[in-house]
Amino acid sequence: MTELTRRSVLAGAAGIALLAGTGLTQAQQGKRIGFMIWNTSVPFYSNLIRTAKETAEKNGIALDLQSGNGDLSAQIAIVQQFIAQQVDMILIAPSDPKGIVPVIRQASAANIPVMAVNTKADVSTGAEVITYVGVDDFVFGQRQGELVARAVGETGKIAYILGKLGTSAQLDREAGLLDTLKKHPGITILEKQAADWDNSKALAITQDYLSKYPQGTIDAIVDQGPEGVNGANFATTSGRTDVKFILGDYPLDVRNAVIKGTVYGTVNQDPAPQGKVAIEDAVLWFAGKGGDIPAPNHYLDLPTITKENVEHYPAAWGG
Repeated sequence: MTELTRRSVLAGAAGIALLAGTGLTQAQQGKRIGFMIWNTSVPFYSNLIRTAKETAEKNGIALDLQSGNGDLSAQIAIVQQFIAQQVDMILIAPSDPKGIVPVIRQASAANIPVMAVNTKADVSTGAEVITYVGVDDFVFGQRQGELVARAVGETGKIAYILGKLGTSAQLDREAGLLDTLKKHPGITILEKQAADWDNSKALAITQDYLSKYPQGTIDAIVDQGPEGVNGANFATTSGRTDVKFILGDYPLDVRNAVIKGTVYGTVNQDPAPQGKVAIEDAVLWFAGKGGDIPAPNHYLDLPTITKENVEHYPAAWGG
């Protein structure tokens, strides 16, 4: 656990302990929270949704969770619906950090607090959020870059598969990767394409890369998400063991691929704590303990997984 993460966890735990000691643990009873996730069909969100619902129920909070189906206008309409319903708090996981800003301002004008979860909103434009609960995607990208350097050495050529263009995760992970690769100038990116966190698209892009770049012309493929696992398996069965795969996130199929050696390594962003911590931070807010919520970011841990340590980490989701 990093020092930053340790401080964040301790701060959250101290706040909850303080609530118990002052008899304010019932402040959240009967509160209503609207939670908009940009696209709940993305498999990553299954455990985040589960823990958010479980934690809300445990605390007597009514949680209305809605999917934006990958469409910004639908996401805005959902948040506007929450505002019209006068919910007590709105949680958002937007696909567009800038595009969601106007409706955040509408919520603020209606005196409804907003918290970002998993994906960020662009607070540089004056949008007010309690905090962002999730991982530091810039650090996520940096750690993928470190895996690349470990996998290919100081000289190599890589191809890059991006997530949903414009999301904070896509932008920050790319920036983090590029930041690390500055320290390894012998590693160059041949090209990049977006797979939108979609398994079939990631497989098609991988097949395109493997066809376009024969053996000896490419050393690794980096996917911002876990979708690249199918491409990694395809490469192995096609005899392209010359290409190493570095992925993001840690579902069961990625864990199995790391164990088998078809994936070199990944960065483990566990979705389950994000849903749980977001609701726990809401409990603190309702109890008047907003000062105990780590802000502007409540960052969670990001371990790197390779064959050397995979046995110590159960899969983050899937089964």
